[in-house]
Amino acid sequence: MHVRKLLCLTVTILTLNSLAAQDIHFTQFYMSPLTMNPAMSGKFEGTVRIGGIYRGQWASVVSGSNSFKTPSVWADAPVIRGFRKRDWIGVGLMFFTDKAGQVGLKHSATKLGATYHLALDKKGNNVLSIGGQYGKGSRKLGDDRRYEDGYDNSGQYSQSNSKEGNVADDAGYTDIDAGIILTAKLNKRMDMNIGFGMFHINEGKYSLVGPSNPNGPAPTNPTPGDAKIPRRMAIHGQFNAELNDKWTLNPAFQFQSMSGADEIQLQGMLGYLFDKQKDITINFGLGYRMRDALQAIAGVKYKDLRVGLAYDINTSSLNTASNYRGGFELAANYIIRIYKPSIIRPKVLCPRF
Repeated sequence: MHVRKLLCLTVTILTLNSLAAQDIHFTQFYMSPLTMNPAMSGKFEGTVRIGGIYRGQWASVVSGSNSFKTPSVWADAPVIRGFRKRDWIGVGLMFFTDKAGQVGLKHSATKLGATYHLALDKKGNNVLSIGGQYGKGSRKLGDDRRYEDGYDNSGQYSQSNSKEGNVADDAGYTDIDAGIILTAKLNKRMDMNIGFGMFHINEGKYSLVGPSNPNGPAPTNPTPGDAKIPRRMAIHGQFNAELNDKWTLNPAFQFQSMSGADEIQLQGMLGYLFDKQKDITINFGLGYRMRDALQAIAGVKYKDLRVGLAYDINTSSLNTASNYRGGFELAANYIIRIYKPSIIRPKVLCPRF
């Protein structure tokens, strides 16, 4: 019974007071462009792009309903031409929610962003994208949370016995992100991009734990604390090469740092043009998140629809409990193309007499 108390207390302390390295992250980071870099808004050829991604993690360690779940949906579009002929402006809207652990801690945000895509040459082969996002974020506790002092000697829990302190049910904050991406077409068969993003620039207050008197009663109206969400830095890059008429190579990397916790992902993907007439490409490859997981990634592209699936094989010290099972992801995005039909004016040929 003491083990149960200790686990509940540990989980509560970790989820309430330390979210460093617990900001959202995805294995298929290029399939979730607006959470990867705010400068990705409208960075595609088409009218509107819609997509979503779902990540489930640690179901093998924590019971099903208490496992970590992170869904996100988004839409973006290139809306108007910029100041110059080959420049354009893109906008995007995204939403995510992240549910973690036994106490049901939810971290959610809705953000609206805009990006200016600046052509660096006359043909538009090299583009510098600069963008930002503004939105509201919140953290909220689930109803099923328990504290150590609520347990009696027989192991039964009573809410009336618990002095949970000044713990608010939810805390909202304003969030500002910014990013920059350089895209370059190297030749007819090769291109690359590299980007930098900074998240939570204004470091909004997001703490659920306020000051309290441990010897006094729990406040009737708990107030959020003054702790701020740490800034998160992200660097990413991708190289795309057509090896021949059938095969493509797409290595990528991502580095993230938040409050002293670093994450490095290295990936290598191959694409095989399965059916040229129907525009079907099969993608598959491997990745590695340093000191954490080996990644198996697969997907398919059918015209303007892309679908991806990833599975993390846990290689950290937690694998004795996880049995090497980490997380899985399902992602999809679709580009909608709406173009005005061209108007062909008939030519009238006047015969000569």
